[in-house]
Amino acid sequence: MRQTRIANHQTCCGCSACKQVCPRRCITMQEDSEGFLYPVVDESKCLDCGLCEKVCPSMSLFSKQVPLKVFAAINIQEDVRLKSSSGGIFSLLAEKCVNQGGTVYGARFTPSWMVEHSGTDRMKDIPFYRGSKYVQSKIGHCFIEVRNLLEEGKPVMFVGTPCQVSGLQLFLGKSYKHLLTVDFVCHGVSSPQIWKWYINDVAKKLVRKSWFNRIIYAKDPIRAIRKIEFRNKDNGWKRFNVVIELAGIQNNRFSSVHYENSYMRSFLLNLNLRPSCYHCSSKEGRSQSDITLADFWNVHRVIEGFDDDKGTSLVLINTEKGALAFNETGCRSQEVKFEDAIQYNPSWRISYEENDKRPVFFQKYKTNFTDFI
Repeated sequence: MRQTRIANHQTCCGCSACKQVCPRRCITMQEDSEGFLYPVVDESKCLDCGLCEKVCPSMSLFSKQVPLKVFAAINIQEDVRLKSSSGGIFSLLAEKCVNQGGTVYGARFTPSWMVEHSGTDRMKDIPFYRGSKYVQSKIGHCFIEVRNLLEEGKPVMFVGTPCQVSGLQLFLGKSYKHLLTVDFVCHGVSSPQIWKWYINDVAKKLVRKSWFNRIIYAKDPIRAIRKIEFRNKDNGWKRFNVVIELAGIQNNRFSSVHYENSYMRSFLLNLNLRPSCYHCSSKEGRSQSDITLADFWNVHRVIEGFDDDKGTSLVLINTEKGALAFNETGCRSQEVKFEDAIQYNPSWRISYEENDKRPVFFQKYKTNFTDFI
């Protein structure tokens, strides 16, 4: 059955290309018991055209791709860099696209602090798309929107995980000169269900500390949240903090260095990742993106003068189009050898092994979250 082939929980990455390409609209993305979205086919409407399989990144693999060039890079606008996860290169690429009359697609928080993909053609919205978000995003109908804009001849920059970029490329089925695709070195994507429980738990504890918040937000603590940062640099780039701020002025801020934060530890210990992330089909440049971004960890071991603990980007230039876009950013950069840089970002090559505790973690995280980390 086609439902079984495209919705295999071990291979489906949840990019939703299958749903968006279906001519009969007989595919819906439905949440499983772990909070991940998978395609479900209404067989009574299915034409058996096979388009859903043709656009599936796990069923239509691209070949490996070695970068043309590799750079250490820093946005010279210090305020932007400090608000970015690493060196602030995304913002420069996004600003260039918007200045050319284009639309930038990427991941942003929803009003309920979940993560979704959407697009903007407004400069003032770019900060919402800036920064890492360690939760799988909902793509919605972004691929269709991107295609429509490209067919109108408008510039588009699409930023996503390697598997999301793969899904977009397969969905489009052809190249567009006005499309710039950007992915990043990906550890994996975590469960939206785990994330929702976690922020509700943190918000609930913060709400109790404020009489104002107890009165207004006791029944729905998440509504009290005003800001979330996964990569706050108050303690520096290497010791980044997870920060959650609520309404009010007293006892309204939670801050935890990432390697002590329970949610980030569950992510880094591979407890809350999507099953397909443990054997990702989009590693080693298979997404066919124009540019790949990452943190340039241990940059001081490769070159001098790029580690002030405020964030340095690793930029992998995969295509000539990507090279042109990067050259026009005006950032401070220095070319480095690919192997020298990638040794500190093994996620470009490898998928991490599933933690043996993962099945029990998903069963008991609501009562015993910290027991697993």
